[in-house]
Amino acid sequence: MADEEVEEEAEVIEAGGAESETPLTPVETEKPLAPPKYEVRPSLGEKFQAQNVRDIIVSTMQEQLSGRQYRSDQAPRWAKLIANAVRQRVQELDMKRYKVIVQTTILELKGAGVKCGQRCIWDPETDDYADDLYRSDTIFCYTIVYGVYLY
Repeated sequence: MADEEVEEEAEVIEAGGAESETPLTPVETEKPLAPPKYEVRPSLGEKFQAQNVRDIIVSTMQEQLSGRQYRSDQAPRWAKLIANAVRQRVQELDMKRYKVIVQTTILELKGAGVKCGQRCIWDPETDDYADDLYRSDTIFCYTIVYGVYLY
């Protein structure tokens, strides 16, 4: 009796399998991904371009501030315009994997001295900065751009 049940089950499986068979289409396998490249240092041509950045700083400050007199109500807007313009133009240099940080300070020039200091912890082989200042009769503007390499 056990043999008869096994035979019946085998017949049902064979009959059911024939009806549900559909032609299998070949599955496209994805190409294996290339191993990731871990870049710890930029190549020689990809380092921070300090001289080009300095030229951008100088030209942007001259475009924005030439012919203007210091106004305390307009100075914050001018500083923001200069910083955003410099950042945008520096990003167009396409220095890959560099975080660009721009700081602009505008002060009224009244004959008093100004001392600025900054301290950064970074890798001197990859990170760099460029800065310049603009002076007129009434305006003192200092802009600095930091280029920090992202590992």
